[in-house]
Amino acid sequence: LRHFLLEEWNTKITTAMNNEDTRDKLGNDRPALDYQVGITDKWKAVGPAHKQRFLQYDDTNTTATAICSDTGEYLHHVRHTLFKSTAFGKWLGYITSLDYPLGQRGRVRRFRPGLDYTVAHYGVLTTHSVLDATLCFCAGNGEQCTFDEETNELIGSDDDAIWESGDVGGFECYIAADEGGEDDNDGRDAEYDDEDDTRLLSVSASNNTLSLVYRDPGTMRFVKYVGR
Repeated sequence: LRHFLLEEWNTKITTAMNNEDTRDKLGNDRPALDYQVGITDKWKAVGPAHKQRFLQYDDTNTTATAICSDTGEYLHHVRHTLFKSTAFGKWLGYITSLDYPLGQRGRVRRFRPGLDYTVAHYGVLTTHSVLDATLCFCAGNGEQCTFDEETNELIGSDDDAIWESGDVGGFECYIAADEGGEDDNDGRDAEYDDEDDTRLLSVSASNNTLSLVYRDPGTMRFVKYVGR
């Protein structure tokens, strides 16, 4: 669902996001050489590194308010006033035909280019089906690109096209778990192979876009390493 938030809020969030990336010297092909970049008293690093690395916003003792000064506060506000609201739960039930959600959990994450990712592993499997609702903000206009069969290229803004191509990662990938179980995989985490027939779905990063994926207990998901 593209252009999900009103443009007023999209502008606030993306402006704050771009300012923080500029401050931290991230993005625009600037190499990320410091694993500690972006870590503050609110943005905490999440690991372990063999399964995941990204920053998560710590909303402990934080009150949701429309008067925000940084990206974390804006996204915290959206999560608590929109995603956790009764009206949003009713809307999700209506458009998905899944009825009102029995429960919810969520978090605000930051994936730093050149540093962050998650890995598919058996610990992410659930015992029941769940609806993943992911609101993404990144470079670009959040427009759907078209494919030119003659040139074999995506047509759209450069930023939208590079995310949709998957060349820089950042996409959320869903794969089927090995039916044999973790022991049959020698304890190794599942690895992504572009030709692997266990891949069920890939959702490209797209600005101000909400993606909804209904995931059954036999499905793993991960966010591909953000190359740049």
